[in-house]
Amino acid sequence: MAFLYRLTNQAAVGLALLGTLGILLMVLHITLDVVLRSTLSVSIPATLELVTRYYLITLALLPLGWVEWRRGMIRVEALEGMMGPWLIRVSDVLVSVLSAAIYLVLAVATWDKAMEQYQIGAYVMSLNVPMPVWPTYFVLPAAFSLAALVCLVRLPLLATGTNYDTPEQDER
Repeated sequence: MAFLYRLTNQAAVGLALLGTLGILLMVLHITLDVVLRSTLSVSIPATLELVTRYYLITLALLPLGWVEWRRGMIRVEALEGMMGPWLIRVSDVLVSVLSAAIYLVLAVATWDKAMEQYQIGAYVMSLNVPMPVWPTYFVLPAAFSLAALVCLVRLPLLATGTNYDTPEQDER
């Protein structure tokens, strides 16, 4: 179980790092576009399309598994003060099961859409050049699937109160 726990952690951190790389590339791209437009009156083609169709998708969704891993999603703890440790564990397990189910439904729904966009070869036109956008549709099912996996891997740990520490968790 510890191996699966660590593997899921590494996958979540890896996708979060890819999201971070997307942010850095977006900042560099936009900065370069603004500088070129201001100094040489030249614009980088497809900046708007790249930002909206690639960069924002990666920065918004790839870190989803990592956020779920760190238990950084919104939590309402209004009733936990009245619950005992056992009831809190039951509540955490139920929330994790419900979250995994929702993530799996979203993964399946977005996978179908991604396959549809792949099959038609979805693209947008930018300066009379077709720019494929179908690859970004696969980010959604990947992000939702990893978030569901995180919730499912966490279930035995929540149920038993076991804690496998990782270096990323120690930094909190």
